[in-house]
Amino acid sequence: MFRKLMATDNDAAITVLRLVTGIVFFAHGAQKMLGWFGGYGFTGTMGFFTGMLHIPAPFAALAIGAEFFGGLGLIVGLFSRVAAFGIFATCS
Repeated sequence: MFRKLMATDNDAAITVLRLVTGIVFFAHGAQKMLGWFGGYGFTGTMGFFTGMLHIPAPFAALAIGAEFFGGLGLIVGLFSRVAAFGIFATCS
């Protein structure tokens, strides 16, 4: 199972798609986690998620982490399938 998570294809199109998706979600997660690119940072986003959207704090923190670390994982190519699943779970 671990081998399946680490396996990659030698396809340039998949690599470009992974990098572009990773950059987009890293930037979106950096807004929420660090306050970069005009975002409100972790405390502001947590306040919005828990106060206005009534999302429980652990789920809000997981969503922020999934976008930030998932995007970073896609860019670097480390555990790309796990990172993509985290992003998918956040966006669906």
